[in-house]
Amino acid sequence: MPDYYRELGLAPGASQEEIKKSFRALALKYHPDKNRNSEESRQKFMKVVEAYEVLSNEQARRKYDENPSHAPGHAWTPPADFGTVYSYDEIKRQYRQTFRGGMWDISDAASRGMWKFTVALFCGLAALVALILLAS
Repeated sequence: MPDYYRELGLAPGASQEEIKKSFRALALKYHPDKNRNSEESRQKFMKVVEAYEVLSNEQARRKYDENPSHAPGHAWTPPADFGTVYSYDEIKRQYRQTFRGGMWDISDAASRGMWKFTVALFCGLAALVALILLAS
């Protein structure tokens, strides 16, 4: 099991404020957009996000702290709610809560109608150009 405290550069007794501060700094440092989408930075970013997901959630952190399997040399078995805790939607929600915007807002805006707006805009401009050309 990964050592989430080590991923965030923290001691096991870290406060929620320290966890949040460390996460923000590391997420900005390793964010794929700031590292030319390098695979290494993307993987490090996802590890930081995963660590924050667990340590920022009091219930998940308590389960993690109670399970000594994160100590070196122990095998890790995922909890029953692993798919929910680390789902794409949950990571996206946490990212939005923390950073207010970014890459996921763009993709959501596109899926909510940005494409339709763009098509309507260019079709309208094309019709306007056609009318101007026909009128001349």
